[in-house]
Amino acid sequence: MPNSDHHLFSLEDAFSKLEKNREQGCLLVYKGAELIHIYVRDGFVIHAYGSTKEGDEAVEQAMHLSNASYTWLRGIQPPAPAKSPVRHINKFLAKDGKPKMIETSRLAVKVQNEDEAIYRYFLIPQDKLTEKIYLNKTSTVLGRNETSDVVIANSDVSGRHCLLDIQTRGISILDLDSTNGTFVNGTLVRDAFLNPGDRIELGPCVFVINREALNKP
Repeated sequence: MPNSDHHLFSLEDAFSKLEKNREQGCLLVYKGAELIHIYVRDGFVIHAYGSTKEGDEAVEQAMHLSNASYTWLRGIQPPAPAKSPVRHINKFLAKDGKPKMIETSRLAVKVQNEDEAIYRYFLIPQDKLTEKIYLNKTSTVLGRNETSDVVIANSDVSGRHCLLDIQTRGISILDLDSTNGTFVNGTLVRDAFLNPGDRIELGPCVFVINREALNKP
């Protein structure tokens, strides 16, 4: 699967490919206001969560989202250690291709080192340099739609324009098939990792991404 794949396919097909090629990353499943993260490593689902569900329930919800969009982000790690059992991909699939849920054993997952710095990310609007918009969720949707986490009232901004995703490696941005595109430091991007000080441009609306340490190693 490519680094970022925005083609439509079924979740069952995606799981079948990931079971065979053993890629590591995050499968995003989204439709309307619903966004579900499914983290995969070595043929196992190691973490999954949506806005209201986590673990098995989040995967099951993703399987039943009709006409959803799917994006594969290669190499992405979950933002925190999994709290639910790790499951092999084939445990979610029956031979006829329909979802199947079977209990399986736990696997060891990486636990964050206590000495590692923990950061809190925020956006600074270009027209309000004294304002900080804190990203209080692991995944934050920016857009004009009122269901977005950060609502931007501008006609050049799509209803669900882009997604900011906080991970162990830092923070990434993903364009959600917006009409006018997402730009980082003047470059049109589909998905990219962000560094503190980067400029995010959504139409005429510009934000600078930054962070502050909550603990110091």
